[in-house]
Amino acid sequence: MDALTRVVEAVRQRHDVSPSVVIRSPGRVNLIGEHTDYSLLPVMPFAIDQAVYVAVCEGPAGVQVDSLTHPDPITIELGGDRSGLEGWHRYFAAAVDAVGFVGGAHVVIDADLPATGGLSSSSAFTIGVLMALGTFAGDPPPRDELPRLALAAERSIGVESGAMDQTVISLATAGHALRIDFDPFGTRQVPLSDDLGIVAAYSGRAAPKGGDANQSYNSRVVACRAAALLLGSFEGVEVGDPPVLSKVRESARVEELPIEATAREVSTRLHVGVSHMVRLTAGEFDPDIALPVRSVAAHVLSEARRVDEAEAALNSEDYSELGRLLDASHDSLGDFGASSPALDRLVSAMRGAGAFGARLTGAGFGGYAIAICPLERVDAVVSAAEDATGGPAFGVRPSSGVSGV
Repeated sequence: MDALTRVVEAVRQRHDVSPSVVIRSPGRVNLIGEHTDYSLLPVMPFAIDQAVYVAVCEGPAGVQVDSLTHPDPITIELGGDRSGLEGWHRYFAAAVDAVGFVGGAHVVIDADLPATGGLSSSSAFTIGVLMALGTFAGDPPPRDELPRLALAAERSIGVESGAMDQTVISLATAGHALRIDFDPFGTRQVPLSDDLGIVAAYSGRAAPKGGDANQSYNSRVVACRAAALLLGSFEGVEVGDPPVLSKVRESARVEELPIEATAREVSTRLHVGVSHMVRLTAGEFDPDIALPVRSVAAHVLSEARRVDEAEAALNSEDYSELGRLLDASHDSLGDFGASSPALDRLVSAMRGAGAFGARLTGAGFGGYAIAICPLERVDAVVSAAEDATGGPAFGVRPSSGVSGV
């Protein structure tokens, strides 16, 4: 029984009615453009077939929710205290609050999308809940508003992510990657040929959004802000509040940045308030933690250029060049600090099995990698990935974005 059938049957069995609304919200693979979106620099992800399914029917006041993949039912009281919530309950409550749901509902959730980090299960979950509850209430969020709502919900939990995942899950078209620019905002569909094989593979280590992973992620966000301020001072350019590297995208002075610096040291050097760098949606970052300023800026600015080059390679179907760019991205992410020995082994194994190129996908620190290869090498690349880490590994195809089913 597939996830869609399971979630519909679960509503019927538990609540004795068919669901009023069922939403499919896909995961995503980021082809290239990693850790660039929060600096308002471009990315090029695509939605995948694996998805989260959210089914809703009438219920008493509040929202009772159960997940078939992570059973732990809870009732979210409208306007209630959220401080004691943990795990996926936090994401659900944040989505309920973001969409402004009032009334009563039973919600059942299932998925065939792995939730171990790298394929954006959290954003798929959040957007699925936003769309399901909004549709159930008779006021579905417009697709171009979904990314903003989802990003606000997720940032309220404590990870200062960019808007890549939410945007592609909302706006993807089957058969295409989505080139997303953030400064100024714009999107365009980039065809992915049917003759290109794409494999997603798990490294064997989860990439949780909490604890040390949260700290590692946010430290890169703050390091990018510090780098933007310093490069802006070199170039005589205003870089915004919070500062973003998109404003100094063409700077050639990255090597003049300090290898490490704290936010407080940068604020003292430039005579600016430290809050420009450490202010987060949920709380603040310790201004006295050493930040890898130069390596972070070097990765982000070079990765933005690789997005441009990868789009050109896709348009000309130059898969050897695209593979080279993926390899360069992974190497750069190693310097950035987002890779791991397990991800490096996985990427190496897929390359050795005939992939044009491979790299980690998602925030890193664990989770998934992707490879591109000739169609006839997909099975070999999958087998090599499974041998390297124990799997899972599987072929993926670009799918459409969030929708009713």
